[in-house]
Amino acid sequence: MATSFGMRSGNNGNSNGNNRRLNRKRPLTPIDDGISDTYSDRNNDYICVGHFFIHQLPLLENCVFLVSDVAFDTVRFYQFSYECIRRSLDESSKCPKCNFVIADKSDPIFPNITLNELIIKHRRRLDVTNKCESSSNFWGVFTMLKNNRIDVADILSSKNDDDVILADINFLLESLSEKKQQLELNSKSNRLQLLKEFLLQSKNNKEEQVNELKMKLDLLTKDLQVVEENLIKFSTATTSTTNGSIGTPIANSNLSSTPNEGASSSVNIEFREEADLPLQGQDGFNGSKYVNPRYLASHSITERRKRLSVHYEDLEDCYFSIKQSGTASKNDSLESFMEHLSKFTKFDRFRALATLNYGDLYNHSSIVSSIEFDRDCDYFAIAGVTKKIKIFEYSSIIRDAVDIHYPVTEMTCSSKISCISWSAYHKEVLASSDYEGTVALWDAFNGIKTRCYQEHEKRCWCVDFNKVDPKLFASGSDDAKVKLWSTNLEHSIASLEAKANVCCVKFNPNSRYHLAFGSADHCVHYYDLRNPSKSLADFKGHRKAVSYTNFVNENEIVSASTDSQLKLWNLNTPYCTRTFRGHSNEKNFVGLATDGDYIACGRFIDKDSRDDDSNEFVSAVCWKKGANVLVAANSQGTIKVLELV
Repeated sequence: MATSFGMRSGNNGNSNGNNRRLNRKRPLTPIDDGISDTYSDRNNDYICVGHFFIHQLPLLENCVFLVSDVAFDTVRFYQFSYECIRRSLDESSKCPKCNFVIADKSDPIFPNITLNELIIKHRRRLDVTNKCESSSNFWGVFTMLKNNRIDVADILSSKNDDDVILADINFLLESLSEKKQQLELNSKSNRLQLLKEFLLQSKNNKEEQVNELKMKLDLLTKDLQVVEENLIKFSTATTSTTNGSIGTPIANSNLSSTPNEGASSSVNIEFREEADLPLQGQDGFNGSKYVNPRYLASHSITERRKRLSVHYEDLEDCYFSIKQSGTASKNDSLESFMEHLSKFTKFDRFRALATLNYGDLYNHSSIVSSIEFDRDCDYFAIAGVTKKIKIFEYSSIIRDAVDIHYPVTEMTCSSKISCISWSAYHKEVLASSDYEGTVALWDAFNGIKTRCYQEHEKRCWCVDFNKVDPKLFASGSDDAKVKLWSTNLEHSIASLEAKANVCCVKFNPNSRYHLAFGSADHCVHYYDLRNPSKSLADFKGHRKAVSYTNFVNENEIVSASTDSQLKLWNLNTPYCTRTFRGHSNEKNFVGLATDGDYIACGRFIDKDSRDDDSNEFVSAVCWKKGANVLVAANSQGTIKVLELV
């Protein structure tokens, strides 16, 4: 290792002459790129070159040093090795270069004054650096000044008003001004870039909306053309019958394509004699027994238009969802929406056909928990907290002119009943579940309990028969289990483990292996019984416990919750396809039923939160298959047979 130093001063008497001669010479150049007359060059000033090597002795082992000394206008070189310096110090306490006496070799080489100056300079530089780093805007200027070797601290602390200091200050101001302009330009550029991105995103969104509107407009134009062509055919067919017998056109439900290039499809029209039209019977004591259906249609067209106007947005969404689903052809999708539109605008209220009473004089509470029709819809069963199951004949209830009705059969249980379910194959078989966790099978027409199951550990909320397998039925309980039973076995045949209390269970109407259940974890779970270890799908979206679940068809499930919402789920998609709002229910089971076209549920009316007994709510509902009739019951034990009109 070779190092070159220039001697500036010494520490003994022999160096005084050298100092006088050096004073007459030009000042030494800054060492190691230091700045003269500042603290920067003192970092590189050592009293003696030999002292420097002695100080660095432990670090410079096995090195050879070449030292130059400038004196008397001559250059002299001294070559030292690590071994030479170490041996000289062992034999003498003097520096081999300047002969300065070193009393204690372990003492620091530099006096405390020099060390203090270096420490003060180091701290001062750290303070300036920290101030510059604290301001991100000033950091670039500080770096630029540092690269140009201008000590900002010296400039600010200097009291000399000379040209050099003024030039440094001017340079500092110019640098700050340039940095300010640069930051302003960058800020404006960033704002313009942000505005550009916003405008581009808005433009893309509007273009997508325009494209979507064009596509929807094309669909509407084509379907409107199809409907207008069929109306023309309808009018022509009606005119052709004026010379003959008066007939009423009946549109066939199939939309077929026409060979015309401009038309995509048309409706085939059939005609029947008016005398051959069946009269629509209206059971009950509140209205006419027979009403001409054409009169009813013409009488209600104004009301239908009003309902269409009120729910226009929902109907429009339904139309485009059907047309864009891709599950059916264009003709079938138009026909499907026409059916939906007709069913939606057909009814707007209920008409009471009959009223029954479930309670008795010996029970203060008469809440009806469940209502179910039998296989042929000839009888319906009512059960609730009075621990009784009552069977009524539907036809006799409708025919009676008074509201005093007696059950065909009455069965008494040992606990409050939570749910009942009829067998889809055996007309007399009825299953029930109660608050003690008991599941029972009954002979409904003889009033006999045929089998009793007591494997649930807590309250059992629901029971349901499989529509395909005549022997299979399921139950759900607060013990977080869904148990499967067979009518000819005394014990359960399988069990599904849930994560929370099970509130409702329903089988898929077209499968013996698939069922859905809702629980207190706010989810609807769909299982294949052939693989009970893992669910096929978990539908999440409710904010509270799922109290009811039911199949609209083999691919769709509707669920009810105490969050005042009904949700429609498709088995092929994990998200909710539609949310129904309008009813209120925060804490009670208010019933849920569907006939495939309409969904019915109850609501809770909070009259006085301090008195729960005064708060009436609909507690159970059930549709009559193949008719627009609904049986509903409330928390006071009143049951009404209602008809859509």
